[in-house]
Amino acid sequence: MSGHSRTENDEVSPALSGIVKIMNGVRALLCLLSLTITAAQANTTTGLNFCYEDKQLLPYYAGDGEQIASPPGVTIEHLQAAAKLTRIQLMLQRKPWLRCLQLLEQNKVDALVATYAESRRSFAVYPLTSNDEPDNRLALSQHSTCLVQRHNDNVMQRSGAGIIIARPLGYATPDYPVGVSIVPVQSQQQAFDLVKQGRVDATTTLCEVNQLPAPTGFTEGLEVVYPPLYQTTGYLVFSKAFYLQHQKLATSLWQALQQTQEPQRYYQYLQTEATLQQTEKPR
Repeated sequence: MSGHSRTENDEVSPALSGIVKIMNGVRALLCLLSLTITAAQANTTTGLNFCYEDKQLLPYYAGDGEQIASPPGVTIEHLQAAAKLTRIQLMLQRKPWLRCLQLLEQNKVDALVATYAESRRSFAVYPLTSNDEPDNRLALSQHSTCLVQRHNDNVMQRSGAGIIIARPLGYATPDYPVGVSIVPVQSQQQAFDLVKQGRVDATTTLCEVNQLPAPTGFTEGLEVVYPPLYQTTGYLVFSKAFYLQHQKLATSLWQALQQTQEPQRYYQYLQTEATLQQTEKPR
């Protein structure tokens, strides 16, 4: 009997040994597959679908239509630098502004740049303080707009009698005092020219970005009136769906924007526009 048992064990052992080898091989394969998946996930770049105005709005956005201009405008340059720092793949699309807002509300785009509005809180995520207020420390940029007039013209002192201010198309119009009429023009340089020619009383211009004042000579031949008429703060705003899925990444991007600011670029864009328009004028 015992001899029979030894013979049976001798026959089974090679089979068991083969099964053990197969199982070890499967375990090794599963381990390798797990490591491969983990590495792939670690190297996967999160995409950010960013929507912005399809009309030129210098210095923020350059060019018209769906095409991405080169250079694209300061806002896009700033976002590209921050996306690179956080290893986010920035995907750009241009639409009419109201369409961008609609797509954000529908979670069909991930982000856009906007000023703060309480009504947008239902579908847009802003950087907020512990008091649930907009956090200016994480803003994309803070801008001041000043009146530009002929030297010593004292335009606002005679606004009651009626004055005309030229404003480039696309810019939001604040609440001006009674007696102020707004004339839309194609560009900032055209507005400056109309003031110099005396065809309008004044215009407005970007005069401070993140506390950096406009350079001397930026409005040559005209007077920039301080203090600013008004200030605006732009935020990178996320869709609810993107923020819910990528909260840490969104916060990292807000923080990266503070490290990649180049406020002087706003003025460089406007100066380039002015130079090009002066060159294109008939001689």
